[in-house]
Amino acid sequence: MKQHINGPREFRVLREMNSNNAINLLCPSADRVFQIVDYEDHNLKTELASLESGKLIELDLDRIASRANVWRANWP
Repeated sequence: MKQHINGPREFRVLREMNSNNAINLLCPSADRVFQIVDYEDHNLKTELASLESGKLIELDLDRIASRANVWRANWP
């Protein structure tokens, strides 16, 4: 399984961040949904938490090792 998404990409918020600090993002260019559960820093987590469904953001993602389809969001 791929451990990193090559280069920053644009993602669309599918659902706002939940009470467990997870957020689901769609990558339209890959037609794939990513569940984000970890963040590069508190500022990025706060930025994502403020976004409503449908909003776009550019991010770089890394897969969290030993977990299913969960990812860490990084600033581009």
